[in-house]
Amino acid sequence: MKNSIAKIIIIFAFFMLSITSSKALVLDLYSVSGVNSPEKRAEMVAGYEKFKNLAEAGGAGWIDFTLSMKIKGDGYNETVLFAAVYENNTEMMKTNSLFATNQPWFDENFNIDTDQVVNAVFETPPGANVDYDPAEVGNTLWYGLINVTDFLNFVNRFPQMPEIMAESGIEGQLGLLSCSICPASMGDTTHMMFLAADSLEDMGNDMDSFDFNMQRWFYSNIRPFVEQVDTGMNMVIAN
Repeated sequence: MKNSIAKIIIIFAFFMLSITSSKALVLDLYSVSGVNSPEKRAEMVAGYEKFKNLAEAGGAGWIDFTLSMKIKGDGYNETVLFAAVYENNTEMMKTNSLFATNQPWFDENFNIDTDQVVNAVFETPPGANVDYDPAEVGNTLWYGLINVTDFLNFVNRFPQMPEIMAESGIEGQLGLLSCSICPASMGDTTHMMFLAADSLEDMGNDMDSFDFNMQRWFYSNIRPFVEQVDTGMNMVIAN
């Protein structure tokens, strides 16, 4: 599958957790609530495009920066997500320092109350072999924020999921990210599971393919070792 929202392919190799010189891919996520009208969504897209141009011209070190809308789950159609993808934490911190010294980039393009924003940072495991392609408008991501309560059992079973899903006809990209900076408002979140597809239609096909055998395997092998914190679906609306 090409051009998924985040081609962070986390299968068996990601759970080897071998110590290498490579570093984790970093996702700096900003969830903004209260975007609950067509006018506000249009303003958010316009502000995003102006801010992105200013930031990239000023030296932002991300490898991708997208704006998506939550279309399923709590806060659907009123929550947008800014997602900046970095090669490592150093690039993320350098770019955040750039933002701090150029506050007008935010102030002149966004009208957002700070209590509407939740920021969290997720990472792939060190040494992971990551193949990332930039997102495109229409790419769709189902995600589940979870608290892994039994990591050993979870880590032994999760690598089996891609094969089980393929047998059911699911074609999307399966992935797992660990939370390195999670605010208290996100509860006991430790990880994010996701399934990425090129479009809403492709995601619908994968949902239809989540058959009884797949559901039985999931609730026998994954669900007992995690607690759900939040779940939903986002679609890229600007990039």
